[in-house]
Amino acid sequence: MALSELSVDQALDAVVASFGGLRRDGQHEMANAIAASMESGEHLLVQAGTGTGKSLGYLVPAIVRAAFGTKGSAKSRTIVATATIALQRQLVSSDLPKAMKALGPLLPQEVEFAVLKGRNNYVCLDKFNRDAGKDSDEEILSLFEESTSKLARQAKKLRTWIQSTPTGDKDDFGDEIDGRLWRSLSVSGRECIGKNKCVWGEQCFAEIAREKAYQSEIVVTNHTMLALDVIEQVPILPDHNIVVIDEAHELVDQTTKALSGELNVVAIERAAGLIRKYISSATHERMLEVADDLGRTLDNYDTSFSVERINEVVGSLHACLTDVRDVCKVASGEMVISSTDDPETSAAKQRAKVAVSEIYEVAGALLGTDAHSVTWLDKTRAPMLHHAPLTVAGYLREALFKESTVVLTSATLQIAGSMDDTARAVGLIAEKRIPEFDDVAQEDLDDDPWGEDKIDWHALDVGSPFDYQRQGILYCASHLPNPSQDGVAEEVFDELAELIEAAGGRSLCLFSSWRSVERAGEYLAIRFAGREDRPLIVAQRGDPTPALVEKFKANPRAILLGTRSFWQGIDAPGPTCTLVTIDRIPFPRPDEPVYAARSARADERGESGFNSVSIPRAGLLLAQGVGRLIRTMDDRGVAAVLDGRLATARYGSRLRKSLPEMYWTTDKASVLAALRRLDEQYGD
Repeated sequence: MALSELSVDQALDAVVASFGGLRRDGQHEMANAIAASMESGEHLLVQAGTGTGKSLGYLVPAIVRAAFGTKGSAKSRTIVATATIALQRQLVSSDLPKAMKALGPLLPQEVEFAVLKGRNNYVCLDKFNRDAGKDSDEEILSLFEESTSKLARQAKKLRTWIQSTPTGDKDDFGDEIDGRLWRSLSVSGRECIGKNKCVWGEQCFAEIAREKAYQSEIVVTNHTMLALDVIEQVPILPDHNIVVIDEAHELVDQTTKALSGELNVVAIERAAGLIRKYISSATHERMLEVADDLGRTLDNYDTSFSVERINEVVGSLHACLTDVRDVCKVASGEMVISSTDDPETSAAKQRAKVAVSEIYEVAGALLGTDAHSVTWLDKTRAPMLHHAPLTVAGYLREALFKESTVVLTSATLQIAGSMDDTARAVGLIAEKRIPEFDDVAQEDLDDDPWGEDKIDWHALDVGSPFDYQRQGILYCASHLPNPSQDGVAEEVFDELAELIEAAGGRSLCLFSSWRSVERAGEYLAIRFAGREDRPLIVAQRGDPTPALVEKFKANPRAILLGTRSFWQGIDAPGPTCTLVTIDRIPFPRPDEPVYAARSARADERGESGFNSVSIPRAGLLLAQGVGRLIRTMDDRGVAAVLDGRLATARYGSRLRKSLPEMYWTTDKASVLAALRRLDEQYGD
């Protein structure tokens, strides 16, 4: 049956009414455009500003489509991929159940939904029931014995939870779990010996989640799982022909991460320890030798910076990586996995095999470094080699957009009023040569290199229901010194403190680096010493973001300082957050190897890497940061960018066109006065 048997408008009205909400024209425009794309097969990029209700904007057409389609059919199934766990939770615990309850009487059949995560997000009952990881190199077993340590207390709490949880999902535990502890209780997809070989296969939490997903018409997953499924051809997701990608501004970075790899000495030594019992002593000793050789080579590798790109793998590094690859091949060949192995031995062998195989594959990828990949050495802590694809556009074009109908949506997809930069980054607009898939000489290509292979897509901006001109002020401190390689100037912290004082606290302060967070925290701690009415919350590396946000929201006069993870996904409406500050325009750092390599590649092609790589990236991040300010119709406040280049540089106007259309000013006095009035209005 066609979607017209229950119009998307009717369905959306019913769902919004059940939520107690009001009709939003932008949400209806979005939902109808998505329904049309699902029917026509044309890809859609839709920017839905904050307050549009974009989740329901794509869930409702997906539900209606599934309800009038064939139950359990790939043609009725929609995959929804998000970038954050928070949005996954919202979809499966709130939006989908409420929407299904509202639409139930209007639909001809029930529509089922499920969430599907990577296997390492679920407790492995095999590891748990074998004394919680006794073969782990971290000896986590001792944590489950009598102890008064914080880690041991969490281990005891985890044990109790595992014995009663219906899902085994790490995110359902409720608290942040120590990474060492969780690794002792979980396995990756490659480490799993399989349902049929495992004595706990029928009760496996991951298998139960997978089976539910395969029986559902709407499957919620994440960008990484989607990338592994469609690009690396790892069979994870059920068959489908519609994909909705929410938080789509993160897709390129998440896909790049999924296709990346890393290698260090510790990983080789761990693999050697896992496989030791199944290979010859000579091969085991050789693995340790090549690990030592690589360690010495990386320690002595000549670099000017702690993070530095390696354009060509040559000399002693090439020799070491060749030795690593070769000894891993020998070790894998010596290990025999027998059908007569008991389950415990099978599991141990599988983990050892995966550890060695991953090192073999990464070493091979590093040896294959070329113009289409990025390799770098990070010596910030223990030396670590990394590799990543230079671009993922070709991968996404071939494996995703040519196989499914795709809707990409986010509050921030436009750069200076156009979505072309986003479309180009994901492969919808092809370059004249995409290196992953096209070896045709540049001079042999015409103006339309893809010809009949051209991908059809269109863009839609449904705006936002917020009156940004009335609700918010975008302030640029144009009088401040420009940032330098050493960071922001001291004057920036003076200005920051003045703004916070005028706002009465109520401030979310976003920074481009941990060093800036630390400096600002030290400055403000002195500036507001003894001021209990200005509680300061300074994020530290590794702190759980959700817990800090809840602490921030609990005191409307609090000041929260954070870096990258706080630029998006933070929702603190009302008097909690009337001031958002941004220390500098978030251009990619020179020591971000992937972005630096992409920029250099653009320059080599005669383009401007700054215009085609740095500006789009900064624009999207800046829009996300500024977007933390206005979250509801009643919110008021100031977004302050403490980087004068937004007002004075030639590219400043282009960046401003990527931001919500707030009232624009560089007048400090008027901004301070507005913040004071707002503070008085909200009171204590």
